[in-house]
Amino acid sequence: MRLLTYRVRAAARVAGSVLIIGETGSGQELVARAIHECSPRGSARVVAVDCGALPEDLIESELFGYRRGAFTTASSDKPGLFEEANGGTLFLDEIANTSRRFQAKLLRALQERQIRRLGDVVTRKLDIRIIAATNCDLRRLILRGDFREDLFYRLSVFAIQVPPLRERIEDVPLLVDFMLQGRCRASQEAIEKLQSYDFPGNVRELENIVESAVCSIDSDTICASDIVLPGETRRRPEDEIQIENFWESIARPYADRQITRHHVEHVIRKGLIQTEGSYRRLVRLFNLPESDYKRFMDFLRRHRCNVDYRQYRKKPERHIE
Repeated sequence: MRLLTYRVRAAARVAGSVLIIGETGSGQELVARAIHECSPRGSARVVAVDCGALPEDLIESELFGYRRGAFTTASSDKPGLFEEANGGTLFLDEIANTSRRFQAKLLRALQERQIRRLGDVVTRKLDIRIIAATNCDLRRLILRGDFREDLFYRLSVFAIQVPPLRERIEDVPLLVDFMLQGRCRASQEAIEKLQSYDFPGNVRELENIVESAVCSIDSDTICASDIVLPGETRRRPEDEIQIENFWESIARPYADRQITRHHVEHVIRKGLIQTEGSYRRLVRLFNLPESDYKRFMDFLRRHRCNVDYRQYRKKPERHIE
């Protein structure tokens, strides 16, 4: 990552096109924006385009713009994204997902530093910085005939490789801290569980896992059990509680914020179902002596975990004469 930072600063000092290579979710757009912000164009606009999301019949009109009447629905002149980014930076994400026809027009625009809107005869000069990104091996696409070799060299004046998260797993604690932004904290066990995973989806996948954990907790700490990695199913904490002794299995974890009031209430409800609404029998069910009944009830009232027992009482059968 230090080398990446050095490359970003070096790319910001030059005016040529930059090609960012990295796996999906590794942060190509963040790198592109960092280059822009560190460059002399930093105060100008950066326009990002996902080339893979634009249909073939729309990508040219979106990027180059069009003149009124150029096609059926062109009711007025419209500037393209090239013109919107004039003076700043145009970021072309997923550049490999473009046709050879579009690549030829893009190459011409890069070479001549000017564009022509669809249906127009006027050329417009551009002062623009191009940064492209891909998660593909463009050299392999060149050999297959799917990507123009001359465009590759035009785009990769300055190439930057973004490392996948699995190659810098020691960055996970810092990334998690940044993602949480003080909303809560992650325990050491949670961090260790995250670091045991190789993250094929990279930083984006890490962010999704962390946000899912944040949404599932009722405390200010994310525990290892709150982290659900792909292939796992979330186990509810209340289903993991073993009632060997109420004070050790329930009260102490509750005091340590390992479980929440919701989990305690769930256990009480399960017990009342078995005891048919009797709190006295519930004390015995939780392996407590009869003398702990008052202490047990005080604990429930103090922490507002007491549940209405009446709904669990069996109604007496009515005999019809």
